[in-house]
Amino acid sequence: LQELNICKNEVTSIGLIKIGEALQINTSLQTLDVLYNKISDDGAAAISECLKKNNTLQELKISENNITSNGLIKIGEALQINASLQTLDVSHNRISDDGAAAISECLKKNNTLQELKISENNITSNGLIKIGEALQINASLQTLDVSNNKISDDGAAAISECLKKNSTLQELKI
Repeated sequence: LQELNICKNEVTSIGLIKIGEALQINTSLQTLDVLYNKISDDGAAAISECLKKNNTLQELKISENNITSNGLIKIGEALQINASLQTLDVSHNRISDDGAAAISECLKKNNTLQELKISENNITSNGLIKIGEALQINASLQTLDVSNNKISDDGAAAISECLKKNSTLQELKI
């Protein structure tokens, strides 16, 4: 099995904890799509444990799952050591600036993540400033979607500074 798609169901953290346990030993799954479920922060924590051990998962879609910054902090910590994930979609959640800060720390250390979608997450310019600082160091991210957040001129200025130093980013949605 290379792709598991369980999107648009009623999966909660209980179901995802079981899937996460299996993925800690799975060596073939490359894509996990859990869009539009109800996994919340506990489900995100289960995914983070999986990401610490799994080295085959390349794409993770957990958009629209009621994940807050607490859940994304766990995922960000796992991505600091994960060496396989290339795409992360956490759009349409509630991660806010604390979650953006956690992702920025991950971006400073992770060198495999190529695409990050964090649109519609109540991120303000403060969160984008942190991400912009990380992108000055990061040399792997090619696509970043931070659209439909609460970004003002300060956030736009931070991104413009990162663009002066970052040569890998190819697509940016603000």
